[in-house]
Amino acid sequence: MDNIAKSGLKYVKDRARRDDPVGEATYRALELVSDGLGVASKALRQLGDATKPPARARKELTGEGTPSKKETAAKPRAKTA
Repeated sequence: MDNIAKSGLKYVKDRARRDDPVGEATYRALELVSDGLGVASKALRQLGDATKPPARARKELTGEGTPSKKETAAKPRAKTA
């Protein structure tokens, strides 16, 4: 699939180099697509940066990969009336 796309783009770019109305239209179309992809990639990069999860503190694990007793111990409850 990759080779088909590359050969198709090569053909379009060769056509855009010609100095005729079709070549001019092809050139302008490539300009629009290129600019649009540039804007889209910038927006996606910013979105990707914005959606990165926050850093978390590392949890201490015992030798067997289970949480330590400190992490699993229940907190004392306050007495209620």
